[in-house]
Amino acid sequence: MNLNTIRERLRPVPGETWLGLVYVLPIIVVMASLVFVPLVTTVLDSLYRIDPMRPGSPFIGLLNYQNLATDTNVQHATWNTLIYVVLAVVLETVGGLGAALLLNKVRHGRQWLLAALVLPWCLPPVVNALVWLWIYNPSYGLLNNLLKAVGLLDENVVWFNDHNTALLLVALVHVWRMLPLTAIILLAALQAIPGDLYEAAKLDGAGPLKCFRMITLPLIAGGLAIALSQSTVFAFNLFDEAWILNGSSLDTRSLITQVYMSAFQNLKFSYGMALSVLAMIASLVVSMIYVLKVYRETRFD
Repeated sequence: MNLNTIRERLRPVPGETWLGLVYVLPIIVVMASLVFVPLVTTVLDSLYRIDPMRPGSPFIGLLNYQNLATDTNVQHATWNTLIYVVLAVVLETVGGLGAALLLNKVRHGRQWLLAALVLPWCLPPVVNALVWLWIYNPSYGLLNNLLKAVGLLDENVVWFNDHNTALLLVALVHVWRMLPLTAIILLAALQAIPGDLYEAAKLDGAGPLKCFRMITLPLIAGGLAIALSQSTVFAFNLFDEAWILNGSSLDTRSLITQVYMSAFQNLKFSYGMALSVLAMIASLVVSMIYVLKVYRETRFD
C-alpha cells in the first residue's frame, strides 16, 4: 500500500465534515451562551461605572483597573491568594502523587480505597468547610482537644487570631477537598504506563528512584500538567473555605472573596467585574506557565 492510497483512505468523505459540525454545534452553542457571552459582557461592563447607588452608567475606560492597583484591600487579597496558590499546588501535587503511587501498587481492595479517597472531593465545599470549622473551633474543636490530649497544648488556642496560621489552616481545608482530584488524574496517568518499561529498566540495573525519574515522571507529564493546572485555577478561585472559616477578615480574604465584597456588599458591580477579569487572567497565565514548564522539563528529546 503506497502513500497515495493511504491518503485517499484518510480523506474525509463528502458530507462528513458538515455532519461533524452539526454534532459539535450544540456544544458550541452551550459554550458560547454560558462562557463566552458572559465573559465578553463582564469585560465590557468593567469599562463602565455600574453602581445602583449612583444614576447612570457612564463609560470610564480603565479607571476601575487603575483604582484596583491602589486598593489596599485588593493588595491584601492578592497576597493571600498567591499564598493559597503556592500551598495548594505544592501540597496537592506532592500528596496527590504519593497517593496515586500507593494506589497504583494496590491490587486488592483498590475500589474501597478510591471511594474513601474521593469522599472529601464529592462533598459540597460548604459542607467540607463547616466540618473543618467544627474541628478548628477554639472551645470544643477536635484539633485543640487532640493537641491537649498528646501534651502539645496546655490551653485552647484561637487558631484564626494569627494571620499566618489562619492562611495555612484555610489552605489545608482547600487541599483536603481538592487533593483527591489530583490523585485520580495522576493515577490514571500511572496506569497508562506499560509495565514492560519498568522490567527492562530493572534488567539494566535501574533502581526505584531512577525508574521514577527516567520513566514515571516523563510519561505522566500530561497528567501532571493537568493536575497542576486545575490546582492553580481552583486555588485562585478559592472562596467557600475562606468565607465560612473566617468570614470577610482581611487575614484570610481571597481575591474571589474581595470580588464578592466589592460587587455584592459594597454594590460596586463594575469594580467587582474588573477584579474578576484580572483574577481570571492571572489564573490562566500562572496555569499556562506551569503546564509549559512541566512539558519542557519532562519531554523526550
